[in-house]
Amino acid sequence: MLNALPYFLYFVVLAPLLLGQQLGSGWTFLTPVALFGAVGALDMLVGRSKAGGLPGTESPAYSFAPMLWLPFQLAMIVWLLLMVSRHEMAVLEIIGMTLSIGTICGAIGIIFAHEFTHRISWLERRIADALMVTVTYHHFCVEHVHGHHRTVGSRDDPATARLNESFYRFFPRATWGGLISAWHIESERMRQRGRGPYGWRNRVLSGLVTQAFMYVAVGFIFGWSAIGVLAGIGLVAIFHLEVINYMEHYGLKRRLRDNGRLEPMGPQHSWDDDHRLSSWLLLNLTHHADHHMRPGEPYQCLEMVEGAGKLPFGYATSFLIALIPPIWFRMMNPKVKILNAD
Repeated sequence: MLNALPYFLYFVVLAPLLLGQQLGSGWTFLTPVALFGAVGALDMLVGRSKAGGLPGTESPAYSFAPMLWLPFQLAMIVWLLLMVSRHEMAVLEIIGMTLSIGTICGAIGIIFAHEFTHRISWLERRIADALMVTVTYHHFCVEHVHGHHRTVGSRDDPATARLNESFYRFFPRATWGGLISAWHIESERMRQRGRGPYGWRNRVLSGLVTQAFMYVAVGFIFGWSAIGVLAGIGLVAIFHLEVINYMEHYGLKRRLRDNGRLEPMGPQHSWDDDHRLSSWLLLNLTHHADHHMRPGEPYQCLEMVEGAGKLPFGYATSFLIALIPPIWFRMMNPKVKILNAD
């Protein structure tokens, strides 16, 4: 139980959000500044750890930690929409709060949804669905598990960034490519069951309909200006997710075998990070090579793998560097060439 306590640290991200809202004006932008600045600095102070393999990994506390997040994400979004409907904030404050809540939903909520969408439990997978619907990106639950994990490291994977591809070129390819890939996956699944693609059993279609209903409901309940705020939260959250996707496999390739199939996932096909604080906040997503080699393994069991690529900085700092292509290429391209040569 005690070993699970660090994975509840994500609640600290609510502090700058609440403080920024109380102070108002430009302080509403405090959350992303604090999140990336403080986590980047604390990563270096707290140090590194291989994590994983801890005693008591079967404790329900590990599942409870991310499961507890859903009501907080819903409350944050409804809280902002309510303030918008009551005209309690200036335009600058609305933008700041939208950016802050979107950052939290992307850096925390989507990471937790990612963990649950890999689970077998019906409840945990529904929590993943709910978290992704709130940020207008539900198809991720289909594409990530049945698309990305199958084609990662190949040209067929929209979530694998190519060598010398900037994030700004990657982002539209990943977002639209992910949706198209998810639709093809679900259409094929429906076809194999003797059904057409246009039905409620199509998870991509049902997700799109649910999201559309959510926007209409928000418009009627909170006013039509709230629709733009909800869309802004989703866009910011998706942006954060795709920067992380960009970092995790940048430039790495899986070779084709003589039979035309991709080689199995190995440690050299992902970028890892062993900073302890980032690992706690991101449910060991930082141990990404192990996750791809053992995708069904709970986050608390994931470890650093020998031979995996290693980011030179923690996730928060690497995230910011990824947004500056010349520096990112200079930092990462030599490392990519070494791993791809193995």
